[in-house]
Amino acid sequence: MDRRTLAGGIGGLALVAAAVVALRASDAPDNLKREIDDRVQVVQQQEPAKPASPRARALDADALQVSWAGGAPAYEVRWNGNEQLVPNPEVELAGLPPDQEVQVEVRAVNAIGRRSEPLKITATPKDLYDDRWDDQLVGQQDRFDGPESLDPRRWRVEADENCLGLRPFGQSKRVDVDCSTAMFQSNTPIRFGVPGQDGATGRAIISVAGAVESSHVRLSLLPDPWHYLKDQDQQPKGAVSLDITTQGTRIIADPDLPRSDRQVELGDAPLTGLVAGVRHRWELRVLPDAVLALRDGVVVAGEAVVLGTPLVHPRIRIDGGGFLDTFGVGGVEERAVPTEVIPATGEPPHDAIALKLLQPGPKITDIPLRGEVPSDPDAQLVVFRKPESRPGALPRLPDRPGGMKTGPPRLQVMHEDGTKPPQQLPRTGRVLVTAEINAIGHRGIELELDGRRIVTLPTNEQGGAVPGRHEFWLEAGDLGASARLKLSVLPADHGEPVTTETVFELR
Repeated sequence: MDRRTLAGGIGGLALVAAAVVALRASDAPDNLKREIDDRVQVVQQQEPAKPASPRARALDADALQVSWAGGAPAYEVRWNGNEQLVPNPEVELAGLPPDQEVQVEVRAVNAIGRRSEPLKITATPKDLYDDRWDDQLVGQQDRFDGPESLDPRRWRVEADENCLGLRPFGQSKRVDVDCSTAMFQSNTPIRFGVPGQDGATGRAIISVAGAVESSHVRLSLLPDPWHYLKDQDQQPKGAVSLDITTQGTRIIADPDLPRSDRQVELGDAPLTGLVAGVRHRWELRVLPDAVLALRDGVVVAGEAVVLGTPLVHPRIRIDGGGFLDTFGVGGVEERAVPTEVIPATGEPPHDAIALKLLQPGPKITDIPLRGEVPSDPDAQLVVFRKPESRPGALPRLPDRPGGMKTGPPRLQVMHEDGTKPPQQLPRTGRVLVTAEINAIGHRGIELELDGRRIVTLPTNEQGGAVPGRHEFWLEAGDLGASARLKLSVLPADHGEPVTTETVFELR
């Protein structure tokens, strides 16, 4: 096959999976040869521009958050002899000496591994950390940093068996959610009190990070009896939720809640949503005439609604993966009451101190502790236990490695007139082939057409390779009635490539 070697870099737009990955200092480009068939036109990629507008802050005295402005596929961050690739213009560096000044360099990276000139930032974590953020909280805070952090006396957890684990974070760990959906129901209610200095009668605060671009976190305040029910997609009656995605933050409230005439003023926040691998602190603040959402102390959403109940129960739901860090509540202090919901078909536990029958509707009624429990296959029994009781076992939280969560590569085909498979593509004009790479640290990619290699492309020209999207044009007239494309991602250790294929037809 006739090939030509390109002297410059080739690439396309980059799609980056959402997480943070540490690079080894020994990672370096190898000598994979760039080869592009004459029939292939490569969509050229712009050189990465130097990041700008740095900002630094700290959620802990030993962790530093750095953000900047830029539109690159990924960024390389260097500090204290370490390196990380991050998919967004923000990074959190954990496990730092609180009093030590940290010098950080940030370089933009494109899909073939080229680096920009560095943006330099200097900061000291302790100088940026404000330890007054929890002054308005009451009772015990939850820090999700160990195997007993989801104590069943304080939390009821609904998740697949292998969903939860512990992922490294600096010198500590945090709960890693790696499944489609996980629900965490707090057994500690929030009782609203008199307005504080900021006007709040109660609040719930959660520190959490995203895992991938599809991460979705919802913090809900549920009135009785909705917190006894399994989580559902529709908003329960009388409830209000803080809804957080990578796109932003919003308040979702029951449309039947009374509304006030309060005008909610939003603060100045360049980003309002989840960020992969970077913690942010969200507060769901309840006022007498509104509910506000705050991200790192800045109001980013609000609804002028009035909650009509004096007591609510917080629930956390995570879809698509994420990292739980801390949780706390404010208002009138209430104790955690060990609670479990079981089928109403058996004997209640011996250490139960109160019982309720939950029936469809939902309808809930008290049951005498020593009375007969009605046997109802459609009902559930809510069991309240002694404070020292532990209802059920601790959720299994095995240790997990740090690093980037990646997916398989993908191939997409589209004719320049917009036609896509499974429709037949025209035999005239051009066909755009898009190769989406979701791996980290690879050394290059190869593209084959009907068993013949037409592209060999290094992706680590100046350092570790990032996930990215590469685009190539093919002449439709050079293709047969049916075409098969195979994409191979070549690992840095020269191991077995990761491949994907697609077949399309032309008319």
